[in-house]
Amino acid sequence: MATNDTNDMQRMQQDAIRRVREMQNRAQQSLTRSQQAAPTEPQKPEPEPQPQRHHDSSPAHGAPPALPLPQPSTLSNLFDGLLQDGERTLILVLLLILVSEKADTGLIFALMYLII
Repeated sequence: MATNDTNDMQRMQQDAIRRVREMQNRAQQSLTRSQQAAPTEPQKPEPEPQPQRHHDSSPAHGAPPALPLPQPSTLSNLFDGLLQDGERTLILVLLLILVSEKADTGLIFALMYLII
């Protein structure tokens, strides 16, 4: 009986990993399609920047520094890191299912806490 449960658990984990990879592939395909469609649109000329009246060498007060956008390889590394732990992957898949079924938010937050 224990080997049957272990086989079922491994099969479910492999199925969950397969579904996550399918979702990643679909997301990547839609991203490449949107990037290919963007250059075909006519580009609007950018307005010329207004010259500043103050010659202040210090940066603007209260303006947060510009953060670089994450690279696609960083995103794939994140997914690879998440999929290495089988228990965490199983909880993530369970979270996806519960969120899509609009389950109890307390349960969803409890599972998120387990992932941390």
